[in-house]
Amino acid sequence: MPDIKACIFDMGKVLVHFSHDQMLDQMAALCNCEAAYLRTVLFDSGLLLEYERGAHTEEQIHELIQSRLGCTVDRDHLEDAAARIFSENEDIVPLIRELKAAGFPLVLLSNTSRIHFEFIRREFSILHEFDHYVLSYEAKMLKPDPGIYELAVAATGYAAENCFFTDDIAENVIAARETGLQSEVFTDAAALRSHLRSLGLPLSSGM
Repeated sequence: MPDIKACIFDMGKVLVHFSHDQMLDQMAALCNCEAAYLRTVLFDSGLLLEYERGAHTEEQIHELIQSRLGCTVDRDHLEDAAARIFSENEDIVPLIRELKAAGFPLVLLSNTSRIHFEFIRREFSILHEFDHYVLSYEAKMLKPDPGIYELAVAATGYAAENCFFTDDIAENVIAARETGLQSEVFTDAAALRSHLRSLGLPLSSGM
């Protein structure tokens, strides 16, 4: 098996925990609507995925939400309600820092929005350990599109076979493998550490 020389990480439910239900509740309270209806507007319609793919600016998504809900809501308050849903996965922080200290290039590969990414980068120090960010709203494509994995691999400076990728969504891991990346579904930090050690990475046992 080729040596691992760089690591690529998903963000949501890997580096940080989050709740879409909390987001819907907080936004619905501001918009004076039911969270279930807001789910249809954002998720069922595909609007949120369009936004994460960079199809809409923050101003445009704000206007679209107001138009579809028939309401007027302060943009700053709405963005805060949408973003204040994250907590750091404290268990993975030591692993990220150990990989960084060992000299492995670290790349973040995330389907995300500018609002969410900027909130996480501002609130939690873990993103500052990463050398590069490959973000769906900037790349104009979403995992599992092969092109976004190619961007992440290029950011490492190594070949795909020398890169390891982890994501909590199996579909994204399968697509990464098809792109040539060594990949594993993320379950928890301890299991990931054990897997990376099995691949030959010079990591402590974490005990």
